[in-house]
Amino acid sequence: MTQTTTAVRDGRPRDAIELVLLRIWRDHLRNPALGVDDDYFSHGGTSLQAVRTLSEIRRRTGVSLPLPVMARAGSVTAMARLLREGFTDTPTPVVPIRPGDPGGPVVACVHPLGGSVLWYRHLADALPPGHTCLGLQARALDPRMQPDHTIGEMAAAYRAELARTYRPEQLVLVGYSFGGLVAYEMASRMADDGERPAAVVLLDTAVTRRAQPPASRARLLWSLVNHNLGLDLPADELAGLSPEAMCTRILDEGTARGVLPPGFGADRLRRLVEIYPINAEAERVYRLPSYPGSLELVRPQEPRVDEESLEIWSERCRGGVRVHRVPGSHLDLLAPAHAPAVAEVIAGLRA
Repeated sequence: MTQTTTAVRDGRPRDAIELVLLRIWRDHLRNPALGVDDDYFSHGGTSLQAVRTLSEIRRRTGVSLPLPVMARAGSVTAMARLLREGFTDTPTPVVPIRPGDPGGPVVACVHPLGGSVLWYRHLADALPPGHTCLGLQARALDPRMQPDHTIGEMAAAYRAELARTYRPEQLVLVGYSFGGLVAYEMASRMADDGERPAAVVLLDTAVTRRAQPPASRARLLWSLVNHNLGLDLPADELAGLSPEAMCTRILDEGTARGVLPPGFGADRLRRLVEIYPINAEAERVYRLPSYPGSLELVRPQEPRVDEESLEIWSERCRGGVRVHRVPGSHLDLLAPAHAPAVAEVIAGLRA
């Protein structure tokens, strides 16, 4: 793309790249007042809108960017810098969401069942200054990496990536729902090696002693298609289709309703579909190890965690379990209205 530099101020674009990106931002967020330094998610952007935005960037510039880029380059200025410098992306599950002070606390957030870390964007925004916030995304969402099939594999991979840059005592391991199991496994393995994170924070992560049957395909499809994408398609009917026919149906419906952008692609959708049963089976067969440290358990007013879960966590954590009550329900625990309460719990651990 040819760049035409112009003298600008007050949040206006400085070259052709920023001009194109700003027009896309304003159109997709329906906000004509946005400036080049305004954050995409702080101004109402969602993960689904981000998918459409990246598709439009690819159409307008010819550059294909992965979804996690939106978490670390959420302004026009930051995104334009990536495009000018020539985007390179080494495969890694670590997604920088918000920078903090060097040597300060690092809040490492493990993905829930669906594999994405954009759930944690509002939590990152609510953390105090100085806290670094990272996401640990499922490797299977990147076509260049193979999926992890067990929680042990996930924990080992994510721990190794974090160890490249951060000291164990800097890490506050956070996991929402399924992600809490992975965060806990990471802490347990660290303890086995004589290391200890600063804290382990589980966001409404439930466990049980009861043997669980494998999750049905229909249930997992409902979670992806209806809960995540909001398409309201009959999950039982989708489950009866071949993989190709199912993806076609979801793509057609999602594109028609504007949930999925044109050109989203069957391969991309197939990765989303495939990660749910992989992670659900990993959760089903997981067995909690013991942990010598303490555990912080965040429990909303309408929790998924029940009394059996509380008992099990207390048995496995020899350092004790502290329960933190916060507003909301399991499904909206990290929504803009409730994320500040979760951030306050995390910030208070180092007070």
